[in-house]
Amino acid sequence: MPSLATYAKVIRRQPPQADQQRAVVLTAGLFWSVTGEFSTPAPGCSPAFIASDIRLVNDDGSETADMLDLLADAFVSQIEEQAAESVMEDRRAAA
Repeated sequence: MPSLATYAKVIRRQPPQADQQRAVVLTAGLFWSVTGEFSTPAPGCSPAFIASDIRLVNDDGSETADMLDLLADAFVSQIEEQAAESVMEDRRAAA
């Protein structure tokens, strides 16, 4: 019987759902593709972005496999903050 970790990886590889957002951010001199849930903030609060998939974007535009489990928590938090800012900027520009 496969372990639960196997099922978790299969779930993460599914395409983004309707309630998920995708952003590409520049962190540590590299471009990262981030997919996850974005929560619209209440007045006076900052937006939250919870990543479910983080991939390194290569020079040719291709992406690596999901690296979320391999990255340090502090780095993931930094990427999530930048992704939230990126989504908010996109929404402001569209309005």
